[in-house]
Amino acid sequence: MQRFINLILLIAFLLIPVTVCAEFSKTKIAVLDFQLQGEQFANKDMGKIVAEWFITAMVREGRFDVIERRMLQKLLNEQKLTMSGVVDANSATQIGKLLGVKVIITGSLMNLRNSTGINARIIDVESASIIAAESVKGPATADLQDLVIEMSHKIMKNFPLEGYVVNRSGESVTLDLGFRTGVKNGMKFVVFKEGQVIKHPKTGEVLDVERIQTGIITITNVMQNICKATITEETSPDSISYGQLVKSLVETVVQKPHLFVKTSPANATIRILNISTPYHSGMILEPGPYHIEVSSAGYKTVKEWITVEPDKEKSISFHLIAISSRKNSTSNTKTTLKKPETQSQPHVEQVTALTEKQAKFIRMLKSKSIRENRNAAKRITRKRMTDTVILDTVEKLLLKGFMVNSGKNHTDTMAWYCKALGASGLSKYRNTLEKVSSQAPQRKLRGYASKSLQYL
Repeated sequence: MQRFINLILLIAFLLIPVTVCAEFSKTKIAVLDFQLQGEQFANKDMGKIVAEWFITAMVREGRFDVIERRMLQKLLNEQKLTMSGVVDANSATQIGKLLGVKVIITGSLMNLRNSTGINARIIDVESASIIAAESVKGPATADLQDLVIEMSHKIMKNFPLEGYVVNRSGESVTLDLGFRTGVKNGMKFVVFKEGQVIKHPKTGEVLDVERIQTGIITITNVMQNICKATITEETSPDSISYGQLVKSLVETVVQKPHLFVKTSPANATIRILNISTPYHSGMILEPGPYHIEVSSAGYKTVKEWITVEPDKEKSISFHLIAISSRKNSTSNTKTTLKKPETQSQPHVEQVTALTEKQAKFIRMLKSKSIRENRNAAKRITRKRMTDTVILDTVEKLLLKGFMVNSGKNHTDTMAWYCKALGASGLSKYRNTLEKVSSQAPQRKLRGYASKSLQYL
């Protein structure tokens, strides 16, 4: 009898770890082949390849139980169902029940003339509804695998990890989440305490429980069933405590900007002068200023500073002007050879090709409307433009007008010209601002010039 009791206790003891581990259940998902849309892909199996990459990316996260693709194909073949294409609500429910999954990821891979994109839809099997839709896009030359990784991060935000604080010691806490749940060092969690119970006013049904944030923690050490974290933010001393809920904080994935430069003529040479990487259409750049040079035989070379902003595609066009030889164009007529050149007839070689943006701002700066002059300067300042073609025009107008004392509006405009040069951060305009700061007849203008100098 005692042996029987000991055997029962032994079995119970051995089952304890299994019971503990069973408390956490990974979300079971299936990834279907992606449908190909648009222009033809070099590889007709690209939809299957993208699905494989997605499976790998999701498995690496550790928090999903992903159906292996070959097993998925076998089960679907037995039921005469397809793995590709956009599934409808009925198909999602049918496939989900067959595979025993909670979520199905499906979508399309688009190949257009100048870009490639991935669209993904997350379908809840139980409700047969789309719970989220995500998309990423890149140039035609983009690495598809990089786009898949970017997409997997976007999908991840729809499946935050949740757990509880099981211990606090000083500035350190322990959570009931381990590496098998997908927790990794460096992850951040928001901590909540429960607040007011929200009930339906008529039925009395509990709809939700208010969550009050108490702080933010960062994971420092991950073990099998638990993890340690350091408190990085706390709403008040000791506001984070035992038993509070934690939820993984999904950081926004910033998409690096792509640069597209169009030229006329189309075969012009494009260079980025302040980096060593050769230009190619749709290249990925870090946000910041870039010095673009566009040249072609028989055309005037154009150089322009542009600013590439985070998470924004940058497209710019250049229209080069042909260089006409005065000697060749006048050699056939004596009248033209004898005609003297005046100041109102500049050399063709001095003409600079302007982009639409440059032409627009220069037109505003040279307008007879003082209000339009000032508005142009304000926009240049606020955008912190570094385009020297535009800023050189500002500098010339400032040098021409800063000694003129023709009223408040004129002085305000000159002050904005100073701000525009200062906001550029370009040291080439230092001498001009120093001159204005020391010689301008208006005290206000001297003050603005001095302040603008501080940014150079």
